[in-house]
Amino acid sequence: MALMQALWAPEPTGHEGEFGSVPASHAHPKPSHAPRERAGAPLTGPRTLVGGAAGPGLFAHVTEYADGWLPLGGKGLTETLPKLRQAWTEAGRPGEPQVVPYAVLPSAGKLAHFADLGITEVVLQTPTGDENTVLRALDDYAQYL
Repeated sequence: MALMQALWAPEPTGHEGEFGSVPASHAHPKPSHAPRERAGAPLTGPRTLVGGAAGPGLFAHVTEYADGWLPLGGKGLTETLPKLRQAWTEAGRPGEPQVVPYAVLPSAGKLAHFADLGITEVVLQTPTGDENTVLRALDDYAQYL
């Protein structure tokens, strides 16, 4: 992520790291993004969400270089979300981490629960199958828009 942030920076920025390096250079095209901060330092590039199982290691990565977390399905968020928010605050990050549950099978109750937790976005799971199967699922999901 540090290498990508160097490439996304508005001015030529170099990076030397364990997993790769790049000299200060012009890299184009730049992704479209809104400015945001990490502990007072500007972040560059598009929104980044780190996926994975909840825990101190994952939350350290989220607070170090991402905008938030992409949990699979969203199970257990009542217990884990306060821990992520605490790690976020302790890292000096402004605002709240973005949390976008991924591969969610929607129901009115589940989406209401996510909203109560402050979650405003989810990625819904679509079924495998032929075009008609997927389109039927998408038509069913329209009730939640």
